[in-house]
Amino acid sequence: MQPANKEAREKFECTQKEYRLQQLSLAIVSDETRVEAKIEDMIVEASYAGPKLETADDVTAEWVVSMMEWQKSQKRVHKKFATMIIQRATEIFEKDETLVHISIDELEEITVCGDVHGQYYDLLNLFSINGNPSEENPYLFNGDFIDRGSFSVEVVLTMLAWKVCYP
Repeated sequence: MQPANKEAREKFECTQKEYRLQQLSLAIVSDETRVEAKIEDMIVEASYAGPKLETADDVTAEWVVSMMEWQKSQKRVHKKFATMIIQRATEIFEKDETLVHISIDELEEITVCGDVHGQYYDLLNLFSINGNPSEENPYLFNGDFIDRGSFSVEVVLTMLAWKVCYP
């Protein structure tokens, strides 16, 4: 109503900021109710030709590489196998503290990455330059995995699969 009034504009902006913070707080509140997906009820169609798992214990480096190649051609991993990876990764992360200290001796190296922002092909490029994650080639991803890119699901699924492979 008074666009030239500096004090009114500042109060309006402050009110908007507070409102957004309240909305964010409501969005992240959890009632601790878990939804469990029943993997045994998920049917893999005969037409699915992508990487398959019997159990999450079958996630090996070779399997993750095949999944990455499947996703690279813009094909989706079946929801049954994605769910298996997510559930196992959740089990692994729930055993860890929120902040994990990593110690390496002076002869070891660790690759620290951040800000992938859902850019799946950038993630694949990181792995092609530096090698895939392994016990001898550890990675530390510092955040901003998803949000801007078109392939956020592929990025997070790949990271979780590597975590399951090398907890």
